[in-house]
Amino acid sequence: MISKILMFFVNLMQKYLPDPFTIAWIITLTVVGMAVGMTGTPIMKIVDDWGNGFFGILSFAMQMAMVIVTGYALAAAPKVQRWLQSIAAIPKTQVQAVLFIGFASMVLYYMNWGLGLIAGGLIAREAAKKNPTYDFRILVAAAFSGIIITHGGLSASIPLLINTKGHFLEKDIGLIPLSQTIFHPQALFISLTLAIVIPLVLVLMIPKKEHTIVADPAMFDSDAIEAQTSVGKEISDRLDSSRFLKWTLGALGTAYIGAYFWKGGSLNINILIFIFLILGVWAHSSLINYARATGKGASTAGGIILQFPFYAGILGIMKGSGLVEIISDVLLSLATYDTFEVYCYFSSLIISIFVPSAGGHWVVQAPIMLPAAAKLGVEPWKVAMGVAWGESIWNVVCPFWALPLLAIAKISIRDLIGFSVLLFLIGNVVAISGIMLFPH
Repeated sequence: MISKILMFFVNLMQKYLPDPFTIAWIITLTVVGMAVGMTGTPIMKIVDDWGNGFFGILSFAMQMAMVIVTGYALAAAPKVQRWLQSIAAIPKTQVQAVLFIGFASMVLYYMNWGLGLIAGGLIAREAAKKNPTYDFRILVAAAFSGIIITHGGLSASIPLLINTKGHFLEKDIGLIPLSQTIFHPQALFISLTLAIVIPLVLVLMIPKKEHTIVADPAMFDSDAIEAQTSVGKEISDRLDSSRFLKWTLGALGTAYIGAYFWKGGSLNINILIFIFLILGVWAHSSLINYARATGKGASTAGGIILQFPFYAGILGIMKGSGLVEIISDVLLSLATYDTFEVYCYFSSLIISIFVPSAGGHWVVQAPIMLPAAAKLGVEPWKVAMGVAWGESIWNVVCPFWALPLLAIAKISIRDLIGFSVLLFLIGNVVAISGIMLFPH
């Protein structure tokens, strides 16, 4: 039964799913149509709102790109790669491999979603190399599955953003501590339950022998993520490869991190990026190797760099046309204090189709939700986590966030999302249960 459902979704995605950038533009056109039809705003006013909003969140886009790049650069270090290769050899059967990769993915994504995207793909790839008879799609799906708990983890964009001084909503909601978001019993329950249930579901999804598709070993022959650089004779080469310079940067960065937390600093997006940057410097043998790893990592952030301005443009249309107020009024007419977080969750699922990115998503949805929440007396953290969990569960079927993984695993987006749809359905059950069980 599960196999038939799985194949149905795989075939469906193969036939109908376009590229993420195509989706972004289709969504923009949809919002333009909604603005014209629901608010009567003149089309040239909408065009102005779109263009004026286009570059409104560049600093935040840079933060999101840095999370990906620093996570990639750390995972690309030879020391880390050797460790990933060694742990990929631990499971001895396909069932063990799927379980192991699924649990490892949960841990990696909980720590840092940029690291999870890259390291998970590397583990799946190494497992496929060592076990060429395993279905490669289910291995990659297991590696990707951890993204479903991203917004309950240590690199959760929305909770970290609203706990970062100077965030764009600080005047409205202040700083919200992590004890009310990712370390609240609600988030801990959802994260732990997903970390247990999803890997077990993945095992049930292993295709039958007649449906198995294995990886082509030739695709892995020449795609090492990072290679060590030999030391040349020129002074410039020696400086680039100097261990002393690497150590001084690593030591200075480590000292700053230690002092930051010693003084009572809290975890936020900026310090998380800095931590992974310094860890990456320590993990590589030289500054030039780290620089080259970040260069390759930057290519995996291309989707963020290209698409975030379009999300900002969508926000500009929604604000300028009054769509924000219309949607807020609809929510007020339907929700109560007790049900508002659930409404935030479901609306987040819908908006995630339009804006498949946690940061861009919050930029779009927060101005809609927070005014309505204030009128009902709903705490801002409930709005944030309702939005965060809706986007987090959607991530597992979102082509946008699969791009770095696909670049490493070399698998079709249509194959991956076909497997992920079932995980999405399970994730919804768990997240809604957690919101209902831990409402306060």
